[in-house]
Amino acid sequence: MSKFLVFCSIKNCSLLQLGRPLASRVNVRGVKYSLGTLHKPRTKFSAELEKTLHSEKNFSSIKKLVKYVRKHKRWFRENDTANRHFFNYLLLDPRVTNRLRERASHLHQMDVWYTFLRAIFYVGKGKAVRPYVHLQQAQKVLKENNAVTLVKDPKLALIVSIWKGKRGVLMLSGFRGISSRDAETREASMIDALSLNHLANRRLGVYSGPAKQSFSSVQRKYMGIALLYKMMLRFLATDERELRPSVDTKPLAVS
Repeated sequence: MSKFLVFCSIKNCSLLQLGRPLASRVNVRGVKYSLGTLHKPRTKFSAELEKTLHSEKNFSSIKKLVKYVRKHKRWFRENDTANRHFFNYLLLDPRVTNRLRERASHLHQMDVWYTFLRAIFYVGKGKAVRPYVHLQQAQKVLKENNAVTLVKDPKLALIVSIWKGKRGVLMLSGFRGISSRDAETREASMIDALSLNHLANRRLGVYSGPAKQSFSSVQRKYMGIALLYKMMLRFLATDERELRPSVDTKPLAVS
């Protein structure tokens, strides 16, 4: 089929000439992804996560990875029921997402996935207002113009860079109502999937439960991939609200 498609492109042949079923199944992006060889973006993600970007078949297989999340959830539901006030969160760059929710319906699903992943620059866990601490720290650094701190902390440097570009940081929370160790393990798996080479996190996470006891290194990343996919679906279901430094008495402003 691939030789036929190439031949048609040389002859300036329209895909409509190939027949309606094929034309509806293979479009410009579809050719690149379904063949799995013409479009392989280079990333700093883990090999397991990057593989989901190599073909539609690999991307579709993400749904099978939810079994690792189920095993993780079952163990914590039975063995760690105290103090379930924690959640996970992501910090994202709006210059990368560029109103992804509004554009998603016009993009290939793998382009949406790739854009979402590229936009993430920090993975965390916490409770209450913990995610806002990073932004308050960045606002202090911005006010003091502390170049030394920016060199030492890439997370704060990126937040300040976003603000100087007249944009605001995107914050996405998920998996609320879980224990500290549960959130810590989910954080660790998402960090491993995205990799420290991509993120502004400076440390790997800590595992508990089956992820520590029985999951292999690859399976831990698989769980992280499944969790990231769930976070993407949540992101696409909400508006992009940018958090900016404020000039008034409030620590942060939302736009």
